[in-house]
Amino acid sequence: MKRLIFMRHAKSCWDDPDISDFDRPLNKRGKRDLDRMSSEILKQQIVPDVIFSSPSVRTKITATKMSETLDVPLHFNKDLYHILDDELLGEIRLLDNSLNTVMFVIHNPGITDIRNHFLEDYLENVPTCGCVALSFEEANDWSELSEATELFFEYPKLYFSKK
Repeated sequence: MKRLIFMRHAKSCWDDPDISDFDRPLNKRGKRDLDRMSSEILKQQIVPDVIFSSPSVRTKITATKMSETLDVPLHFNKDLYHILDDELLGEIRLLDNSLNTVMFVIHNPGITDIRNHFLEDYLENVPTCGCVALSFEEANDWSELSEATELFFEYPKLYFSKK
């Protein structure tokens, strides 16, 4: 069995128009959401063997918090910055088969598209700081992934009212 966990970075700050997309930090809501979501994801008791993350500032902050909370190694990969689902699928197929559960902290639209690739039901959007976990019961090799079962879909608005 193989499992994938996809997490979208927490809400970023758009206050400074001179900051590049890559360098945008989290805003106040993003920090709050990340604190809550990291504890909610820990409660799921599905701990990845490793976390791979885009190196943008907002994903780096999100992934670092998750790595600390889950106590797992973290690796940054520049190819994950705004990766599309077909490219991400290629990265997944190259994963070491000694890994059974892997987490990716990435951006939209890649996260929503890869989730929709593996599940029959269509989801319009994985919100910021949203996290989707998928199980591939029959897969023993990362190149064998097909239809998945959704283990959980957590996102901040499940816990915070819209403000």
